[in-house]
Amino acid sequence: MLATASEVPQPPHPRWRFHCWRFHHRRFHRLSPSLEPEQVKQEEAETEDNDLDSKASSENLLFVQSSKEPQLVSKIQSMSYSKRTFLLDSIRHYLKKYLEVEPELLSIGIFNTYLQDLISIMTDSTNCLDRKFLFYFYGLILRESSENIDLKKHLLGLLDLSHQLASHREGIALAIGLASSIHFETVWSILEHFGQTRILRHSIMTSNAKSIHDVPWEWANSTALLCYGQMVVHAKNIILPWVDNITSRMVYYFNCSKYDSILKNSFLSATIMISTVLSKDPGAQNHTFKQIPDLIDCILISIQNESQEFLATYFQQKSLQVISKLCSLLQPGIPTMVKTKILSTCFESLFMLPAPEMLANNLVVQEDLPDVQILHTKTMHALDLLLQHFLFEHQTMEELQFILQHFEPWLMASKPHERLRAEQTALRLLQYSQENLSLNSESSLAMMGHQIALFSLLWRDESEENRLCAQECISILIQLLTYKKPEEDHTCIHTLKQLKYLNIKISKKEVRDCSFLVKVFRKNLSVKQNTQLILTLMNGLKDHNQVRVQLALEMFSLFLHTPGLKMEQVAEVFKGMHKVLPSIKFPNVRLSLLKAIPELGRKHTQAVVEVLLSIAQPMDRQIMEMWKVMGMDRNLRKRLMTLLFLKMKTHPSGEAYGNVKDKTEMMSIEALNTMYELLYLQEFRLVIHWAFSSILLGLLTQLHYFFEMNMVDMEYVDDSLNLEYLSPFRTCLEALKGLFWTTNNWEVFAYMKLQQGWLLFERINTFQQGVTLLSRAITHYKCKTKNILNYAMKSMKKSPYERDHLLLNSKEVPWYMFRSTIRNFLTSFLGSSNEVVRIMSLQGLGSVLLQPEKGNLLRKQLSGLIVELLHREEDTILILMNIIGEILHLLTLQGAGINSLRVAEQLFDLFDDENERIRGEAIFLYGDVIHSGGKKFEHKLKLHAFQCLVPLLFHLADSCPEVVGKTKFTFMRLAILFNWGFRKELFSTLAWREGKGAENDIFLYMVESNFGEYHLFLLQAFMYVKSPQKNLQRAAMKFIGGMLHEYFSDLCFYLNKSDMKLLTKNFEDLRRDQDPSIRKFYLNYSKDIYELSQYVS
Repeated sequence: MLATASEVPQPPHPRWRFHCWRFHHRRFHRLSPSLEPEQVKQEEAETEDNDLDSKASSENLLFVQSSKEPQLVSKIQSMSYSKRTFLLDSIRHYLKKYLEVEPELLSIGIFNTYLQDLISIMTDSTNCLDRKFLFYFYGLILRESSENIDLKKHLLGLLDLSHQLASHREGIALAIGLASSIHFETVWSILEHFGQTRILRHSIMTSNAKSIHDVPWEWANSTALLCYGQMVVHAKNIILPWVDNITSRMVYYFNCSKYDSILKNSFLSATIMISTVLSKDPGAQNHTFKQIPDLIDCILISIQNESQEFLATYFQQKSLQVISKLCSLLQPGIPTMVKTKILSTCFESLFMLPAPEMLANNLVVQEDLPDVQILHTKTMHALDLLLQHFLFEHQTMEELQFILQHFEPWLMASKPHERLRAEQTALRLLQYSQENLSLNSESSLAMMGHQIALFSLLWRDESEENRLCAQECISILIQLLTYKKPEEDHTCIHTLKQLKYLNIKISKKEVRDCSFLVKVFRKNLSVKQNTQLILTLMNGLKDHNQVRVQLALEMFSLFLHTPGLKMEQVAEVFKGMHKVLPSIKFPNVRLSLLKAIPELGRKHTQAVVEVLLSIAQPMDRQIMEMWKVMGMDRNLRKRLMTLLFLKMKTHPSGEAYGNVKDKTEMMSIEALNTMYELLYLQEFRLVIHWAFSSILLGLLTQLHYFFEMNMVDMEYVDDSLNLEYLSPFRTCLEALKGLFWTTNNWEVFAYMKLQQGWLLFERINTFQQGVTLLSRAITHYKCKTKNILNYAMKSMKKSPYERDHLLLNSKEVPWYMFRSTIRNFLTSFLGSSNEVVRIMSLQGLGSVLLQPEKGNLLRKQLSGLIVELLHREEDTILILMNIIGEILHLLTLQGAGINSLRVAEQLFDLFDDENERIRGEAIFLYGDVIHSGGKKFEHKLKLHAFQCLVPLLFHLADSCPEVVGKTKFTFMRLAILFNWGFRKELFSTLAWREGKGAENDIFLYMVESNFGEYHLFLLQAFMYVKSPQKNLQRAAMKFIGGMLHEYFSDLCFYLNKSDMKLLTKNFEDLRRDQDPSIRKFYLNYSKDIYELSQYVS
């Protein structure tokens, strides 16, 4: 039953009675400031008449005399048309005249005789009449009148009355409702006209300044809402087809009107009338009502606008009751989204209220106020009934799980009383389901583990009441989850005993650990439920409450250390860690979580690798940190690297790369990306060294496979990395480079870089040249050569793929293995279906190692070619140098002997050749020649190479870019040969830097690495001051100037008199040179040379 006005008193104090005026919904307008203050006060006072239950204020009074209504109807039916019209006009006249009169009771003597006759039938009183009887008579006369009466005129006349007071609105609605029971369609059309001409026009005008004349129409929309409710009550027999139309109008008026307490209460009253009628109509169960979710939404808006600072009315209780009734009308059931909104809104409205003991403190003391504690209890009971209704409609564990999910933000609330309200509400729902329902389940109920974890995080709550409530919730939940398992009754009994024992001990504060609780969960929950429980505990590590965080960490650690963690759980745990790590507030908790990662990695290495690869899209800081932590474990990192390598060899298909659908195939690309990142982690450096051979061969195989699958990035540009995205092919190539750089085999990297060797891997037609050049660099710098060849031979024997047979199957292979082994190995590939493999096998079988007698023949041939180098024909010299280079490579193992020195001398003479192609090839070949003499001639070749340092330095400024590139390569090889300091820095400068800064650094690297040889560099430099190539001339002048300024004292010490005499003579020759720049150079440094000669003398 709805409360009457006497049951729900409405105190006039504006602080709480009109709080809704201060909490308007965002889409409604506030009162216009143009109203006079006195008028506003009058409106506030008048709204005291408003009540939730409009029927209680009108119909209850009338139904006291309901037994006399047949006499009244008979009297009206006996009246003539003119008499009825006269009565209607008279009533409307009296209503208009006395509507503003303060007392509700009017003297009967003021009415005419016809009206007094009707009054005499309904009441024995001869003095006063409640004016609501006038609305009743008016509606009854319209209901009993025939069609020939001007119904439109009389109804519009009624609607033109003031809508300012609650009694006006309720009376008009009652009369409209009575008339609609017979003239429904006519009444509907009149209300439509009223809505268009009055309500909508008034709502449009609300944005403009209002005048005092608008006040009577301020709440016409509320009258319309009550009219619709009364129409449903009085036309209940024909109402079902009209319900959607009626409710749609109600929703529209609610949304387009200015929100206030009158609109709120009128809408709720009308909705109560509709829900009451429909819930009693048997036909409603088979009818589909499309507008009910919108009705519910409007009620939820009203609930949201209720103050969360106090509780003073039954509005929320009635709202919850009517929502429950409306939900029961929805077939086949209430939509999930609507139910979610109901739960979220109701929980927020009630749980956020102040603590029960504080509710009364926010209200002004009034005699007619309801008891706040009783009001709070009744409202919470209405919420319980709503939840029970949801669960009763769908008696499944899934429904219970769904409802419990909405408690999460309140169970984790910061205020204890909010947590307690949520816990108590959940507990009452669980008790109801345990005692009154038999819930079935058709799914795994995985999220029940999440709910249990939320209650578990309150196990050590600072409030004892909260702790005990959470423990009881856990106990009931476990009982519900173990129900329907007769074979496990003993387990459930054991669990309940344990929980009861725990409650006793905790209440006595004798124990605080929760280790046995984890055992209970392990034993009674499914794998999926335990997984969700663990994930929720991990998520609890992000909390700001340190008590809950420590409890979550403790329980999480217990789960990890308790045997029985499944593979699928490991995957979910690692995904959870990845999400949680960035949000953990306490450093010690974050460190503890990171320490758990290696332990999981040791127990479930394969699962860990797979899950890290699956979530590494893209690679982020948290994933790298997890790899880094596991890399600290020496044994674990080897297993990780092995699995990572195997995953990388599981090649993806071209389609998987194009649309990224097949996760299994994409695992290879993710493994490659991860391998690339791990190269630069210090924790993995040792294991990278350990797995160097396998990683190298794996990356080369992967590159070739990308060519096969047409997954090559053709727009690749060397040294221009786009850090936002690297294609798989480019990642693989960068990983190949990084493998040498990070393992301190930078000489191999430099060898390839300065020859543009890495670019050879970008095209399938040059790929094998790149492999050959790389293998040549590996053997030259002794970069784990034997290990690489052993691994390569094993892989090629086992692999059925031709791409594996191409790798390192070059002429360099036979230099580090037994002859018989190599001969058998190469012979086995003579029958390969790949022509390149067959050719390279034949080349290997024809090497000097397997046929040593070829060495002498090649050396003799080399002697003849040296003589031919004296010819100055460009094409002849270039061809000869190319042949000499091939012979030197073939003789690398045995050495070229004295021929190396002779070739070096010949090439040195070609350094300054006018033809840029010749001097470029001569400089490039010189780098090979200087390493081809063998141990016997190594010293002599070094002496000769030292003489070339200054010329090579100057050729770094050569006018031809190709010559500069080849000079960088040879200059770097000589720096490595002489074991200079700062070699790695020198390479970086040669490879990536330009400008004066780079020139100065190269000058310093060379000079500082040759202590005591400064004077020789100075003498060699003077030979280029008169060079016909202006670039070399300028380089020589800069070099001489730098030596004189930076190393003057050292030159004074190392130069002897003969050297100084030669230097002075050459310098004086510059004085009369025809070149102005040379003469200027002489003038700039003549004083320095003179001082130097004085010191030396």
